[in-house]
Amino acid sequence: MNRETTVMGFFPALEAGYEPKNYSFYKEHVPIGNYMAKLDFMLWSKTFMAINCFFTIKDSGKKISLSVYKKAGVDDLYLAGETEIRFVPFGAIMQLSVESNLNGKPVLKDAIVEGNLGSE
Repeated sequence: MNRETTVMGFFPALEAGYEPKNYSFYKEHVPIGNYMAKLDFMLWSKTFMAINCFFTIKDSGKKISLSVYKKAGVDDLYLAGETEIRFVPFGAIMQLSVESNLNGKPVLKDAIVEGNLGSE
């Protein structure tokens, strides 16, 4: 696996044509459960030690955003399950496992890379 991060800063992402505002993070819009989605791009969070991941759900085409938080005391790892999210290439097809936290906010519990758009 490539060990260079693919996470972008906000302004470089905009300059590259990515539109974070087209993706919803609201609990009403982000389904809970397991489903396939394409990782469109990722941004460093401006407010938390987190990476904001932007996905398109395969079945519905819905665009959603989920965050992966830095694991405390674990060598700067940003893990979704066993997956170090910083190194996942854009366009990767992933099996997502999304649960609600205590506030009802969708949380990405696990993300497994199934393939890449380039190889379909």
